Amino acid sequence: MNKRIEEEIEIDGRGYKYIGEFLDDLPENAMLNKVTTGSGMTTVVLKNDVKYVLAVPFKSLIINKESWCKDKGIDVCSVYYGGCEEDELLNFKGNKIITTYDSLAVVTEALAKRGDISKWKVCIDEAHKLVDSAAFRPNAIRSVLDNYNKYKSYVFGTATPVNDKYQLPVLKGIKKYRIEWGELEAVTVNFCHYDNNINDVAAIIGLDFINETRDGNAHIFINSVNSICSIINKMKKVQKNISDNVRIVCADNNRNYNLIKSKLSNEFQLSVVDSEVKKLNFYTSTAFEGCDIFDEEGKNFIITDGKRDYTKIDIATLLPQIIGRVRNSRYSKVVDLIYTRNSYFSNTTEEEFEAEVLRNIEEARSDIEEFNNFRINSIHRKNALEHNSAFLLVDNDKLVLNDSAWYNEMHNFSTLRKTYFVSKNDKNNGIVEGKSCFNNIDYNYKGIEKIELKGINKLKLGNESQFRDLCLDYIEAEKNQNVFYLHIIREKDSIISEAFRVLGEDKMRALKFRKKLIKEALLIDSTLQTNDFKIVNLLRLKVGAWISKAEAKEKLQKIYGRLRLTITAKSSDLEKWFTLKNQNRRIDGKLINGLAVVTCNFKIN
Repeated sequence: MNKRIEEEIEIDGRGYKYIGEFLDDLPENAMLNKVTTGSGMTTVVLKNDVKYVLAVPFKSLIINKESWCKDKGIDVCSVYYGGCEEDELLNFKGNKIITTYDSLAVVTEALAKRGDISKWKVCIDEAHKLVDSAAFRPNAIRSVLDNYNKYKSYVFGTATPVNDKYQLPVLKGIKKYRIEWGELEAVTVNFCHYDNNINDVAAIIGLDFINETRDGNAHIFINSVNSICSIINKMKKVQKNISDNVRIVCADNNRNYNLIKSKLSNEFQLSVVDSEVKKLNFYTSTAFEGCDIFDEEGKNFIITDGKRDYTKIDIATLLPQIIGRVRNSRYSKVVDLIYTRNSYFSNTTEEEFEAEVLRNIEEARSDIEEFNNFRINSIHRKNALEHNSAFLLVDNDKLVLNDSAWYNEMHNFSTLRKTYFVSKNDKNNGIVEGKSCFNNIDYNYKGIEKIELKGINKLKLGNESQFRDLCLDYIEAEKNQNVFYLHIIREKDSIISEAFRVLGEDKMRALKFRKKLIKEALLIDSTLQTNDFKIVNLLRLKVGAWISKAEAKEKLQKIYGRLRLTITAKSSDLEKWFTLKNQNRRIDGKLINGLAVVTCNFKIN
C-alpha cells in the first residue's frame, strides 16, 4: 500500500529485505529513495521483463553488474568508453543495457536511430552522484540531464537523497517515492581525528591486518591513488613481499596505471572490484557506490584527509553508501572513520557557508573575464587552463563558469551536518560522540583511541623509536602473544627481549626502562661472564680516561656490592684490569691524586 507522507510517497517494504520481494518494477517518472544500500534495486531493473537502460556513474559498476548478469544468465549490452561498438548496440536484441553517465547520450542516440526508444525505461542509479559530481564531471552530468526524459519513462534511484534546496533545478519537480522498511539496524561509526600523518596511521592499520594482529580483512575506502601508493610504500619499509596481500581497486585508466607502476613496482597491479578479496583492500571512488563486495570477514575503514580537495566529498556524503558495501560481512554496520578536518567542519551557519561559496563563484567570474578577454602567451594559457577550481570549466580553449558546483558544495555541507554528529562548540570543532539520524537510519558515533606514532608503530614505518616506548610495546605484545610485534622489536633491539626474559616486567619498570641501567642489570645477572669482565664493563673506563683515586675506590665498592662480593675496595685494585700511571690534577685549586688508563686487559661492550 502506498500513501503520501509530506512530499514523498511511501512504499511499504516493512518485513522485507529486498525491493524485488514486494515490487515487480520501480515507480515511473520518479525519484526513488531506497533508503538502504544493497536493497536490490538494480536486481529488479536487470531481472524483470521491462526494457531497461541502467545508467551508472562509473565503468567499474558496469563490470561488477556484468559479472552478476553472466552468473544469472541475463543478456546485457554494456556501453562505455572502450566498450561495445555502435553496430552491436543497434543490433542488440535483449532487454537490458548498462551504460555510464557519460555514454547515456550514445545509447539514447542509438535507440532513437533504431526507432524503439519509446519502448525503453531508463534508471539513473546512484542519482545523488549528479549533484556530487557537479563540480568534477559536468560533461557526464549533462549527458544524463539532456537525455533521461527522451525515454518512455525514467526513475532516479539513490540511498542518499538530495535536499530539494540543493537539487539540480531540472530535477526538482520530479515526484518522490521513499521505501519504508520499518525499523532499520543502526550504524556504528568509530571515529578518530588526526591533525596530520593520516597515511602513517593507515599504513599501521594495513600491516596489522596483513600480519593478523587484527582479525578479518581490511576494506579501506580512500579517494586518492597517490595516498594509496604512499601508504603501501610506508608498509614496505618494514615488511617486504606484501603484494600478495594487497589489492588496489581504482579507475582503470592510464593515469592510475602509470601512477602505480612509477610509485610502487610491477608486483602491484590495478584490480577490478570483482577480483579476489585480500587481507588489505583499497578502494577509490570508483567503488564507493553501486558495487557489490563479498567478504564475510570484511571490516570497513574510511580514510579521509580534509586537507585535500578531492577527499572532501568522501566524508561529506558517502558514509551512507560505503556502509554495507561489503554485502555479507559480519561487520557490515560498523565503520572506522579516520579523518582530518575539512572546510565543512566549521562553526559557520549554512547561510554563512553559502555566502562564502557565492563569493568563490564571483571570483571565478572575474577569472573568466580576465582570461577570455585578454591575450596571454601560450605558457600562461596552459597554466590557467590547468586550474583546480570547481567553479571553472574549459570549453574550446576558453574558461567557462560551472555554476552547478554551487549545488555540490551546499549539498555536501548540508549532508555532513545531517549525517555526522558534529560539534557546534568552538573549542571542539569536529565530530563528537553521540547519535544522529539521516534518511531514517541511526548513526551512533563513538570515539576510538588514537594510534600513537611512537614505539612499535614508529618501527613499522621504518623510523627510530624511544627505547622506553619499545619496552612498553614489547611487554604488551608478550601478554597478547603478538608474534609480528615481538619479531619487529627483537630485530630492532634484542636487549628488550632479553631484559623481559631475565629481569621481568617489574624490574624493567623499577629501572624506569632506562637502557643503560637495564644493560647493567643484565650484565650483573649474566652467568656467562666472569666477575672481572663484569667489573671492567661496569666501570667503563676507556683508554685515556682519568679518575681520582678516591672516586675509583668509591665506584669499585659499589660494584662489589652489586656483584655480592665481600671485598674492601682499594684504588690499586684497578691494576688487575688496567695498565695505569699516576697522574695528579688540580681541580678547584686543589691537587687531586689520580690515575690515567693506559691500556685495558678486557673488552668493553
